[in-house]
Amino acid sequence: MFDDTGRPTPYLERIADQLRALDTDYVASADFFATLRRYELLEPLTMDVTLDDGSKNRLVGYHVIDEDRLVALDDAAVADLHAAGYLMPIFMALASLGNIGDLIARKNRRMTRG
Repeated sequence: MFDDTGRPTPYLERIADQLRALDTDYVASADFFATLRRYELLEPLTMDVTLDDGSKNRLVGYHVIDEDRLVALDDAAVADLHAAGYLMPIFMALASLGNIGDLIARKNRRMTRG
């Protein structure tokens, strides 16, 4: 972690940079979520998933973007989201929902392999 002179190694510097980036993004996320709440774009998600082995799983306490509310926003609200840099994360969050089926399939494959 430290070299012979007591200075951080490049590895430690890289980890510290990554932790700084995570902290910066975490702090910035408060404004992002406050904006989503202001425009009432969050809706709760509860998802029931039955895996191939018959086990039942429930995802509770998550939220997703309310796509209907997003589409209904007026121009000023969309401009506000764009100016804040929030449109891309919103669209990526919506797009990521398309991966849920693949994630369930991946879990099923892992379970069959032991």
